[in-house]
Amino acid sequence: MFKFSRVTGALVTLAAIVGLALPAVAKPYKAAEIYSKQTYKYGRYEMRMRVAKGSGVLSTFFTYKNGSEQPGTFWEEIDIEIFGKNNATQWQSNVIIGTNRPTTKTEGVHTMPYSLGDGYNTYVLEWTPSYIAWFVNGTQVRRINGGQFVTSLTSPQDLRFNLWAANIAEWVGAFDPNILPVYQFINYIEYKPWNASTNSFGTGWRDDFNSFDTNRWAKANWTFGENLADFEPNNVVVKNGILVLALTREGQTGYTGTPPADGGSSGGGASSSSAPAASITIQAENFNEVGGSVTVSGGTVGYIDAGEWFKYNNVNIPQTGTYRVEYRVASALTTAQFTLDRNGVGLGTISVPNTGGWGNYQTISHNIYLNAGLQNLAIYANSGGFNIDWLRFTKI
Repeated sequence: MFKFSRVTGALVTLAAIVGLALPAVAKPYKAAEIYSKQTYKYGRYEMRMRVAKGSGVLSTFFTYKNGSEQPGTFWEEIDIEIFGKNNATQWQSNVIIGTNRPTTKTEGVHTMPYSLGDGYNTYVLEWTPSYIAWFVNGTQVRRINGGQFVTSLTSPQDLRFNLWAANIAEWVGAFDPNILPVYQFINYIEYKPWNASTNSFGTGWRDDFNSFDTNRWAKANWTFGENLADFEPNNVVVKNGILVLALTREGQTGYTGTPPADGGSSGGGASSSSAPAASITIQAENFNEVGGSVTVSGGTVGYIDAGEWFKYNNVNIPQTGTYRVEYRVASALTTAQFTLDRNGVGLGTISVPNTGGWGNYQTISHNIYLNAGLQNLAIYANSGGFNIDWLRFTKI
């Protein structure tokens, strides 16, 4: 991620002017970046992140045409950049194109009524042949219909997350090293390719970061002129189903803490009444009725046998439409299966994969059509042998 137009009026290195990626050069601070080994084009990119706070710090997701930084190459990039300054209440949408330096940009800065660093929030980027749109917690924040910033993006791009410190105080604020270490936490990313024949998004893939998939991702080990830090592979850590990107001092790399749990609501959790609800999350153990002898332990429901069920009364569905229903589950079997039920009528059935053990949780999902209003919803075990931590409803 390079910001050429912002270096005007300042003394900068040649690398900052032309945007060349450089090998790590033992800068006093260490940042983190991952990038996809495959390239992607039109599609829907959804991720759930809790970002870093602090002046001078950026937490990002962006698509990037490899080699764009080379002189004379047409640059192609789409950005989601969350500023750590101002208590992480602002973020920037951007498209960068052009052969000339400085490049051509269409930056938009968006202010939220809550901190994006106090909890996990859901970000969506939709990139199609006719428009680019950005969403936060289910609300469209910006949309570009046609024009050069859409039609000029013709190349497949790789996907990148990074956390870094910029030397451009007028853009991101002055960097204070006393805030270190700071972290960006990423729960998942989901990609759905654009289907031109149906004008809709199809079936793609999802990475819940239960491990670091070296077939899909690589870790950066370089820097660039406007970055106060080197990208250090040791500052990329996967722990408890969360991808952690760290910004640290030299000699203090890595992450040994416990990532904050994703409670399923946006803007810092249920305590933040000003944040729009990204989704409805139900902790599995909070059922109102039960049929059978399931066991509640450690905030999960387990020892679920075939024919057993547990019901959640008066679930308020805000809008009629299709919802992605996610379940955080674990199983050591390949035969477990359950149905989401409403008042005795099955809405959809889903199989639970062997997740590698009873304590190794993964997120599975399917799409269900729901009417607005209060619903009595239940999990009915068609075949047993699974544990469940939570279920989440997100309108799509």
